[in-house]
Amino acid sequence: MTHRLKNIVEIFINLCTLTIYVMSYREIKIIKGRKYHYERTSCRVGNRVIHTSKYLRPVEPLTKRKNPNAGRKPRLKVRKVTLEEQQYVKQHLKNSKSFVKDRAKILHLSLNGDTVKDICKKLNFYRSKVEKILKQFNISGLSVFKRKKSPGKPRRIQPEQRALILQYVNTDPVTMGLHYTNWSHKKLSGYAKKQGIIVSPSQVGRIIKQDELKYKKKTPWLYSNDPMFAKKNS
Repeated sequence: MTHRLKNIVEIFINLCTLTIYVMSYREIKIIKGRKYHYERTSCRVGNRVIHTSKYLRPVEPLTKRKNPNAGRKPRLKVRKVTLEEQQYVKQHLKNSKSFVKDRAKILHLSLNGDTVKDICKKLNFYRSKVEKILKQFNISGLSVFKRKKSPGKPRRIQPEQRALILQYVNTDPVTMGLHYTNWSHKKLSGYAKKQGIIVSPSQVGRIIKQDELKYKKKTPWLYSNDPMFAKKNS
C-alpha cells in the first residue's frame, strides 16, 4: 500500500514540475482559391505538443459592393439657400416664439455642416422633428416658419345630408308614411338614421336653429267626461 502511495506522489510531483509553453500566432490559409485568417495556437506540455486552429474571418469580403453606399438613404441636409433665406434664418435665431426659434436653430446648424444626429444632440430634439423641418424647408422654403392652422375635426354631416334634414322638417310626416303628425328633434334624428344619416337630436336642433326654421308643434287638448263641459267653456 505504501509503495503504491509513493508512486502516486511521484507522479503528482512530476506533473507540478512540468513546464507548459503556449505560443499563438495568425496565419492565412488558402481554401478553394480564397484566403482566410486563422489563429494558430501551439501548447507544449513536457515532450507533447498540441496544435489548435481557430477560424477568424476572410481576408477579403466574400461579396463586394460596387457602390459602398448602395441601399443606404442619402444624407439629409439643407439645400443650397439664397442670401435672403440665409439672412432670415440668422435674424430669427433669438426670436421670442419658440416655434420660429427652433426652426431657425435647426436650419442654421445644418447650414454649418452638422448632421441630423449632431443637431439632435446639440438641441435635444427628436430625430423625427429635425428631419421633418429639413424636408419641409427643402420643399417650401421660408414658409416653414409659418404656423399652419389646424383644420379641426372633419364634419360628420355633409351639406347634402344637411339639406335633406331641412327638407324633412318642411314635410308633413303623414305624407312620408309615418304615424305621427308633428316633428321633434328625436323623431327627426330617428328618421334620418333610417335613411343612413347619423345625427343626434341635439345636432338636429342646432341645424334648425342655424337656418331659423320653425316646425309645427303639438297643441295639447283637454277633454272631460262632464256632459256640461261644452256649455261651461262656451
